[in-house]
Amino acid sequence: MIKKVKDWLGIEGVKVELILPETLTLTDEIVKGSIRITSQSDQYVESAHFVLKERYQRGRRKSKLIDEYILGRVEMKIDQHITSDQVIEKEFELPFEPLRSDMDRWGRKNSLYRGIAALAKLAKNARSTFTVIVELSVRGNKLKPYAKQEVTT
Repeated sequence: MIKKVKDWLGIEGVKVELILPETLTLTDEIVKGSIRITSQSDQYVESAHFVLKERYQRGRRKSKLIDEYILGRVEMKIDQHITSDQVIEKEFELPFEPLRSDMDRWGRKNSLYRGIAALAKLAKNARSTFTVIVELSVRGNKLKPYAKQEVTT
């Protein structure tokens, strides 16, 4: 009975870890990395869902605004049984479409505009952070194991 509850909630179950490069290049439009899956009990991993989110914030104090955008999403079928002493490593590629603000597009026209756009971003305190999130689908579990990691540009 206790084992069924633990399996259903994912306690002592599957754990996932993201292994990503230190930096993200927006011009590549793809994130390459791998995941490491381990488990303390025998489980069946069905699939992995990957998402790249951008958190764009601008402004200061009370006028601060924060928006989140999903830049890319992909699902990878795993369909593999994992035992308690087994480690599974899978590589993935997550294509994404970077969002460019009007200021970014204007700054890409030439080097003079790029400097002015950077100065305007500094004045508005505009910055973006990027996060890769992976969520596993495990047969019989209601709570899905997940991992997230922030990457720098």
